[in-house]
This record gives sequence, structure tokens and C-alpha cells, in this order.
Amino acid sequence: MSMRQTTRFRMGRAPSTGAVVALVLLLCACSPTNPSVTPTPELTHDPSALNVTALLDLSGTRSPGGSPQRDALQLWADQHSATVPRVKLKVVDVSGSPSKTALELRRAAVEDRADAIVVGVAVDYDDAFDNIVQLAHVPVLFTLPIREPATRDGGWAFALAPTPAQLSRVVLDDAARRSVLSSSLIVSDESTTAIIDRIAITTELGRRQVNPIVITVTAADATGKLRPLLASTSTVILAGTPRSYVDAARTVTPGTTLYLSYVSELAEIGDLRDAAALAVWPGSRWITASAAAVGGSTVARSSFVQAYSDRAGPPSTVAASAYDALALLASVAEKGTDSEQMRERLESSSFAGVAAAYTFRPSQHAGFNPGALVLLRYVAPRAPPEIR
Repeated sequence: MSMRQTTRFRMGRAPSTGAVVALVLLLCACSPTNPSVTPTPELTHDPSALNVTALLDLSGTRSPGGSPQRDALQLWADQHSATVPRVKLKVVDVSGSPSKTALELRRAAVEDRADAIVVGVAVDYDDAFDNIVQLAHVPVLFTLPIREPATRDGGWAFALAPTPAQLSRVVLDDAARRSVLSSSLIVSDESTTAIIDRIAITTELGRRQVNPIVITVTAADATGKLRPLLASTSTVILAGTPRSYVDAARTVTPGTTLYLSYVSELAEIGDLRDAAALAVWPGSRWITASAAAVGGSTVARSSFVQAYSDRAGPPSTVAASAYDALALLASVAEKGTDSEQMRERLESSSFAGVAAAYTFRPSQHAGFNPGALVLLRYVAPRAPPEIR
């Protein structure tokens, strides 16, 4: 019996955040506000500063974790302490909770009166979540990929990550050069990041008239389901963060290429051990060790990679985007922190960041220049990745 006959593509998805967001709004309207639990002291709005709240997963089980982004944000703040207007950064741990993410986003806008918000967690960007973003009425910058409808037709959401469609094209273009796409295997644990990746990849395969082979797994059954399949498949695409797949993926042998997600963390890739050499993932060319060596990087990009590496080890593209988030906000706030004017400046200018160049337009709020995207490969622990 063929693989296509035995493998079923389950259209199931992680529970929508719509219900929990609606409950959050109801509770916020009817109940006294509880104090925010944050890893930094409670801050009040400073009218002379650019007040930025960053929502990160510093605890909980949701992946990717927010520590690399926190390190990048703090690095930028330390390097630019004399910036005018002064940037006042508040980091909030949302503990891997979709409901707390929605609650703290609303709290940042309404109670803390933040001038801008950075969301560095994986979100199910549905209509209910979009409603909270638009009601915030301040720029909300996302450092992880979000579904493209969220960044069209204006509004307050701005994506600093590549779009899921851009990422899927980079992966599938490379896979097509190396094997027949119809024999590729897509694996999803149906987490939030996996669903975003899986939908984008299968959509792009459909555009190329390829019927995808998809298998869904859990952390408990991934090894048993995947081990026999990995031995006979040359192209394996692991959707979302690789945590659920690590044990199974360690059994991969030469001849198989593992395509990992943009949101993969270097520590997780290192956990693949010998199989790490067979893994590639999309990311920015500017965070690699060779970027500066060949003269293709700016001084700012090279300095970021060095400074971040000295503090926390090699940066990921996601960490670089968090660094860019503060730099971009500081740039558009130079002439004032009025939210409408900041949004207009975001929509009418280009910005050269360390992860990529960004260009936003009123009808397109996904600004990452896809020319910066390459496939990266793991080199060694605490070493920057290299271009494949």
C-alpha cells in the first residue's frame, strides 16, 4: 500500500483563541483589574519617553521561548540609553498562555498607555485577536510569523518576520532542486507555529499542483510514527518548533534533508546531535558568521552579532528582529510619539535593520525584505549558523 493511501491529512487545528479572547474582554469589562505579573518593576507612562511593552514567553511550555528576544531587547536598550526620546521598556511574561497574551496586550494599551507594543509570542491571529490589536490603537509589532490577512489593509499590526508564504517558497524552492516534491513528507504537531507553517507549505504545494503528504503527531507518538518514515524519505519538512520531533529526527541518516521552521531555536537544533548536520531552516543571511567575512554586512549588523554572541551566544533571526523592533520604533518616534503619526511614519519609510531591510505600506504591513532570506545550517554549539 502506498504512502499516499495510508497517510491521512487531518485538517484539525489547535483551539482558536476566539473564545478565550472573548472571555478576556468580558472579564476586563466586568471585573476589577488584577496586577500584572512582570519580570521587571511596574512602570507608569512617561510622557517624555517612548513607552514600549514587550510580551514574551519567559515561562510556560509554549515555544519558542522568549529569552533570546529579551536578551536582544535589553541589548538594544543598553546600547541606546541616550536615545531621544528615551525608550522605556517593559517586559511582560505571558507564560505561554493565549488568554494572558490577549489580556496583557489590552492592559499595555489601556492601563499602561504604552506608545507601542512588541508581541514576541506565537499567536493564533483570528478575528477576536485582531479586534484586540485594533482596539489598542498603537503600533503592535510581531516578531514571529503571523498569517498574512493580519498585515493587509492597514490597521495597527506590523509584521517584522517574513510572511509564512515567503518562508514556504524558500523551503520548497530548495527542496524542488534536490528531490521530487511529491515525495516530500510534512510533519505537524498542530501547535500554533506548526499550523501556520503547515497551512503555508500545503498552500504553496497546491499552487505548484503537488498533492501534499502530511502526517500529524504528538510529542508522545512522534518517534513511533516517524522513525520508519524518515528512513525512506529524502525530504522531510517539520512544521513549527521542533521540540516534538527531536527524538525521532535524531535517527535521520545521510540522504535525508530535514527542513526546520524559521522559529527553531539553535539549542533545539543542537539537540538533534549528529542529525543536526542534515537540518536546514530559513533565516536571515545577516546573522551568519560569513556575512561580515565576505563584506556583505553593515557595521551595525556585524556589531549586533558580536555583541549579542558575547552576552547570550549566537543570535537567531527572531532575536535579531526583536532588536530591530526597538530600533524601528525609536526611529519613527524621533518626531513624536503620537500613535497615528507613528503609524504613518512606519507606513511611509524604509528601515535597514540587522535582520533585514523593512518596508511597510498603508496596504501592506509585512515589511521583511525576502531578499535577506536564505537557508541556514547548524555548525557547532555556540557558533553562528552558516548559509547552506
